[in-house]
Amino acid sequence: MIIKAENLSYTYSQGGPFQKDALHAVSFTIKKGEFIGIIGHTGSGKSTLVQHLNGLLKPTSGKIYIDGIDTSGKKADLKAVRAKVGLVFQYPEHQLFEETVRRDIAFAPTNMGLSKEEIEERVEQACALVGISKDILDKSPFEISGGQKRRVAIAGVLAMKPQVLVLDEPTAGLDPRGREEILSQIKKLHKDIGITVILVSHGMEDIANTVERLFVMNKGKIAMEGTPLEVYSRYEELEEIGLSAPQVTKLMKRLFNVNVCTVAQAKEYLMGVLKRA
Repeated sequence: MIIKAENLSYTYSQGGPFQKDALHAVSFTIKKGEFIGIIGHTGSGKSTLVQHLNGLLKPTSGKIYIDGIDTSGKKADLKAVRAKVGLVFQYPEHQLFEETVRRDIAFAPTNMGLSKEEIEERVEQACALVGISKDILDKSPFEISGGQKRRVAIAGVLAMKPQVLVLDEPTAGLDPRGREEILSQIKKLHKDIGITVILVSHGMEDIANTVERLFVMNKGKIAMEGTPLEVYSRYEELEEIGLSAPQVTKLMKRLFNVNVCTVAQAKEYLMGVLKRA
């Protein structure tokens, strides 16, 4: 296991007048190389959960282990944890601040004390992984498109060579083309280097087309867990907690009483029906 949570709970402003319970006894495991999705409505605990994955938050109670490191321990090596788990926040372009794209991507490797040659190599590798062309490296990160900014922010995290990549709503605010490009790049990244990926998203169809296993958050707990097909087939339960399965899931269930979660799966089923007709 690369990540293991045991009865993880977290309370904001504990003991104060604005105390708020955000996570309640959450337990799960994530294996090396998995592609995990996390969905849930606003306030369900998604962002609070992922901030525990690299030690930004420590449990109020319970435990979370990152590659064997107990992050709640007094002597926990959080620097090592953050080298293992790279976190890309929602609207990651807000993380960009250097004068050029190259310097932004090189920022973390530079702070790691690596040689100039190693830094340059990591910048080139990170750019190749997310499809950044060399002709923008010397541009200001504020002169490039929204989709390119997202790639630069992801590349900056990948330049640290983490074992786990956590992306919190990486497609938020992008147009359909930009969203598709980012998701395709993330899928390719997972396939090419086998990195563990944890994708947080409101996009039910995006999740269905991307991840292998899915956690559904509700009121600070994991309400459902399984493959996208297993989870989305319970679309009536999803709707009860404020989520909606893809339209193709509900349509195929009503017309053919068959469970699918993507247009590709629906097409495959219909082609089979036509061949048998």
